[in-house]
Amino acid sequence: MRLVKLVIGELVVLIASILIFRSLWIMLDQYLDHSNLEITFIIGISIAILGLILLNKEIKQEPEKTSKTSKAQLQLAS
Repeated sequence: MRLVKLVIGELVVLIASILIFRSLWIMLDQYLDHSNLEITFIIGISIAILGLILLNKEIKQEPEKTSKTSKAQLQLAS
């Protein structure tokens, strides 16, 4: 059941991100000239890399938290 909720949540976020991306793309086409596409592309890639680095950092910290909890549970069980 937990996996189903996780998959549904991921799908909702995916669909929402597509809608947000399309809206921003249309808005940028209206306000920016096509000559600025390279700059906005580089800025977008930089922001995406920063976001992925932050997500990776959080994912790496999560197993440490669970391993500390499981060690404490093992000590309490003994």
